[in-house]
Amino acid sequence: MTFNNELDKLEKIAEDKFKALADHQDLEQKLSHSMQLKFADNIAALSLYLPDIYKQFKDYPPENLQVTCTKTGVANIFDQSTNSFLYSEDPVKQCREQVDHQIQNPQFTALSFKENEDEHGFIHTKYMNKLNDLFVKASKDLKPITTMPDHLGSMIIFGIGLGYHLTQLLEDITIEHLYLCEPNCDWFYASLYTADWKFILETIDTRDGSVSFYLGSSYENFTNDFLDDLLVKGSFNSVNAVLYQHYPSNDLQKLITQFSKDFHRCAIGWGFFDDGIISIAHDFVNGQQQIPLLKAQANIPSNLQNIPVFVVANGPSFDTAIETIKSYQSKVIIFSCGSAIQPLLANGIIPDFHVANERTKSSYHYLSEFIDNDILQQINFLTTNIMHPKCTELFKWSGMAFKPAEPSTVIASEYIDQGKNFAQLMFSNPVVGNTGASFACYIGFKEIYLFGLDFGYEDPSHHHSKDSLYYNKDNQEIESLGHVVRSGEIEVKGNFVEKVFSTTFFNVGRHCLEGLLTRFNHVHCYNCSEGAKVERAAPLRVDDILLVNTADKNKLISHIKNNLFIARDFSADEYIKWLDYDEFDDICDTLISFLDKDFNTRAEMVTALKLQARYLFSYSQTRHRHIYFMLKGSLTYVQSIFKMMLYSFDDEQAALRYSHECIEVFIHFMTDAKALYANCLNEVSEHEWAVSDIVKNASK
Repeated sequence: MTFNNELDKLEKIAEDKFKALADHQDLEQKLSHSMQLKFADNIAALSLYLPDIYKQFKDYPPENLQVTCTKTGVANIFDQSTNSFLYSEDPVKQCREQVDHQIQNPQFTALSFKENEDEHGFIHTKYMNKLNDLFVKASKDLKPITTMPDHLGSMIIFGIGLGYHLTQLLEDITIEHLYLCEPNCDWFYASLYTADWKFILETIDTRDGSVSFYLGSSYENFTNDFLDDLLVKGSFNSVNAVLYQHYPSNDLQKLITQFSKDFHRCAIGWGFFDDGIISIAHDFVNGQQQIPLLKAQANIPSNLQNIPVFVVANGPSFDTAIETIKSYQSKVIIFSCGSAIQPLLANGIIPDFHVANERTKSSYHYLSEFIDNDILQQINFLTTNIMHPKCTELFKWSGMAFKPAEPSTVIASEYIDQGKNFAQLMFSNPVVGNTGASFACYIGFKEIYLFGLDFGYEDPSHHHSKDSLYYNKDNQEIESLGHVVRSGEIEVKGNFVEKVFSTTFFNVGRHCLEGLLTRFNHVHCYNCSEGAKVERAAPLRVDDILLVNTADKNKLISHIKNNLFIARDFSADEYIKWLDYDEFDDICDTLISFLDKDFNTRAEMVTALKLQARYLFSYSQTRHRHIYFMLKGSLTYVQSIFKMMLYSFDDEQAALRYSHECIEVFIHFMTDAKALYANCLNEVSEHEWAVSDIVKNASK
């Protein structure tokens, strides 16, 4: 009896296993059939909505993809990097639970806007302070948001996987701008067989939303790609966006960590209205003065191409490089950048060219008050068309280049010159060292050495040369200036050490330099600075520099001044015609009209903001492109405050009441903007340099 009972049990187990196997084979067959149908629907939807992605994946050959059928009859992925399946035996249920958790526990991106002293009388600063005051007041009165609202401005999803969560999410939440990042292209390809991309894309299109894909993204390039996308869709979309990580992964974690470190870049370089006014006023006067401009196709003769350029900025490593710079000064061209001129002269080195890029009168104040004017008359000057017109009076010779994305450059270079004769100096911001490096590349130097262009510092109290204005006569830091310099301090990779301190501002400068060197990949650039590592700039310690050049540097200086810079034809009447004051007023009035109404929900107001941003962007490639650059920076700041107001607080109606107060501030802003633009040619900067008194008092 015992033997027969055991045999019966074994037979029953075998029957159950065979039945389970048969059932599983049936599930696999059904899944295979449904996946083929879904792929056909999805690939057709991609061809309609995203043709570039369609072309990439219609015949995509996966490299390492293992898809299996779960007991619940849906697909799963085996992840070889973790030696485990991506989902449980019920992926759909698991994703439903994950989406519910995300809705109840949203993680929002955060950007802060602090109140700034209105020392220049800028209307942008005046009205941004008013908006920020309203947000601060709301923050004190209202409870923070705790759950995801049913309408979102933006969401960034890290990880598509098989995409089950996306349909569920869009059924629950309306999202204006959806950003989807999937480092593993094989997995996105698999999702074309499992996710309902037809529904996803149709839903987003019906709601007049947008979706951006970052497929195969690495942590090194995701932030750059994201920032490029924001240029089109509006940088305010980075504010109060929800972050959603779909699955655990080393690749995703590195990407998210890097994105968190780089997120500050979303709020840098927007520009603002008063900058545009000064840009036009200064370019107009510089045009009248016939300051020569850098030619579009500048080059250095072959017999002079072996002369290097030393681009010298005022970072802390300047102090250790000074003897090397001094020893080679007769063999190289020396660019002094910004405040680096002061320690260079203090060490007996007169630069061949001084480089500056600050549009307000501060450059003139600094040079005229702190540098011997007789020495300046021995130096040549390189700057951009937005520079204060009085600065060129201080130097022996002056040459300019057009600065991109400036209203004045659009008028003078793109409209009047039609982009034929003059260079636009890409990557010349945000620090003056970027301007110097950009001039070096566009002039045609093949060999560039960077000194004091640190973009960081090992010692927080030693952030510039000790011989510069940031330190008193006892080489002690002027605390009030140091506090400004170190605002937003972060850690980055070092050029010669593992890590150094940097700031959000310096870090953007580093990224811009890397962009410049990528564009001029034929240039040999050596980073002799002791600060941050710069990709495409080979680390080279100052003691290892060996130059044997014997060419005549004076011939090269003469060639640069006489052959690479030419005067522009300037007509005041033509310039004024292109300004088009009436069109500016009409655009401002239309921007007001999008918001000058009552809104009952977040969704209504966010939709209005989206349409407002689209309206202004529609001018970015038109005859009135300069007006787009006049307004886009300030509008981005304004819309960012609106997004913060709408998505920071639980009480939707209370947030809307504060938002309506913000609308009144915006209307006053645009009204003042129209009046200021009508007088823009007379707005040459006369603002006093606030740093001057600080430096003078510290030097006593």
